[in-house]
Amino acid sequence: MKHAKDYQIVLSDEGVPVFVLPYERAKPERPLLLYDGGKHATLFRNDHDVLLLDYIPAKIVEALNNCNRIVVLEHNKAGDDVLRDYQVLIKKVKNNPLIDGLEK
Repeated sequence: MKHAKDYQIVLSDEGVPVFVLPYERAKPERPLLLYDGGKHATLFRNDHDVLLLDYIPAKIVEALNNCNRIVVLEHNKAGDDVLRDYQVLIKKVKNNPLIDGLEK
């Protein structure tokens, strides 16, 4: 699992969280966001590419708890062009074992 160090989150006009991440060569396959309702989430882009998204702002936490999907935009290194966008289903769980030990 990789730690996403450089990402942003905004809310769409519909209230859907949009995660803006650096581009990855590996294509997303059945992407899934594992979320326990706290400040951290785990994004499974595919079976071999997993990202820890931590310190999610309170406004986004509220939106995640009320949504069933997010949108991911992947940008180039300069950050001025979106190279890929896709929707990700949110799997809500009581306890996310992949973030054990992180402050909720």
